[in-house]
Amino acid sequence: MDNIKTPEELLKFMESNIKYGYLGKNKKVYYFDDEDFNKDWLDQYVLENNKDILKNHCGTCWDQVEFERDWFLNHGYEIKTIYEMVLLDYKNNYPTHAYLVYKEDEKWCWFENSDFNNQGIHKFNSFEELIKNQYYKYVSLLKNYNISDEEIDKIIITDYERPKEHISASEYYEHTISSKRINMDDIK
Repeated sequence: MDNIKTPEELLKFMESNIKYGYLGKNKKVYYFDDEDFNKDWLDQYVLENNKDILKNHCGTCWDQVEFERDWFLNHGYEIKTIYEMVLLDYKNNYPTHAYLVYKEDEKWCWFENSDFNNQGIHKFNSFEELIKNQYYKYVSLLKNYNISDEEIDKIIITDYERPKEHISASEYYEHTISSKRINMDDIK
């Protein structure tokens, strides 16, 4: 990690060394293509720290953002960590997503490793343009889950601070949804 000097080098390192998966409370590592990946997610998931990620070579978007957070802050970048989800008062299977953005040369950059379809560094002229772009990508993904227009209106986007290490999925949800909301009226 000490040899990684640029965001591009970090992305290359992560693409080569970190698979999508998570560490369970039972110390088992669950990879995305494992048959039981989703089976005990809510009961087993624990937010990994950097040592966990480097040892297990895996992390969900939640974990990878914390890994990225440390690298970017240690290299003096201005960052924001963003979380998006459909906040409903009933159980649903809609995916959530966390991602990191950073400022470089007066542009806002979306750093993405965990989302297979959008891996890379994507540059935008403003933070608002970046959020709007990502919002519409998220809505497009959700349409694959047959989301209704009423449910799309329940999407929230938050700018969240560092959560505690090794918290559960429920604790992570609580942390992110109680964070600073990004005004959706400015995005649509």
